[in-house]
Amino acid sequence: MSDDLVKILVLGPSKSGKSTVTNFLAGTRDTPTKEYHETNPLRVLEVEIALDDTRRSGRQAAGLKKAVVQLWDVGGSSKHQAGWPAIASNADGIIYVFNPEVKGSEKELLLWYKNFALNQDELDDDNNFKMRVTDGHSLIFSHHSSLPEFAVGDNAIPPMPKQLQGIRALETSLDYQSDNFKEAFDALVEQIIASRLAAEENDLLQKEREAKDYPRLKR
Repeated sequence: MSDDLVKILVLGPSKSGKSTVTNFLAGTRDTPTKEYHETNPLRVLEVEIALDDTRRSGRQAAGLKKAVVQLWDVGGSSKHQAGWPAIASNADGIIYVFNPEVKGSEKELLLWYKNFALNQDELDDDNNFKMRVTDGHSLIFSHHSSLPEFAVGDNAIPPMPKQLQGIRALETSLDYQSDNFKEAFDALVEQIIASRLAAEENDLLQKEREAKDYPRLKR
């Protein structure tokens, strides 16, 4: 296999910079404008990501050179909530985006976490909602779309709600102080692919063991 498909959702409140982030990660750059254009209800952009063979070994490294990533930029309005389960289906990763200049906006991410990271149609053995997308396959972007006024220094990334504290959070911007979120995005794709290939390899090994243990029929 020469490539693989990865579906990553970009979620968060309206006017948080999701489309700007999505365009950048997909290899385009917004034309500077102060006019807001609502995503209604979503956009899907694709980008190819080269994979680092040195991060994988054995069967995992064989032939896989790139991944085709679908970035699902989901509108921040809850008026399309009825369609969210369909959007969440088969998601591999999630990028949560919020504007730290808006007080309390990080708490709004809980709505997106509960509706997309959790599968509310299935329960685990402890009677909790099953995880659809794990914390390790997610990122949080504290995104500056304009010159930061309040969310600077130690306040650049406010404390996350308890349910989101296991997700890596980064300060992001295209024009101001920012962590290297493109590098974090590439690493996220690598992690998703590595986990998928490891699961496939484990499944193959299990089938091989079962085949060896299965008694051969006498002719």
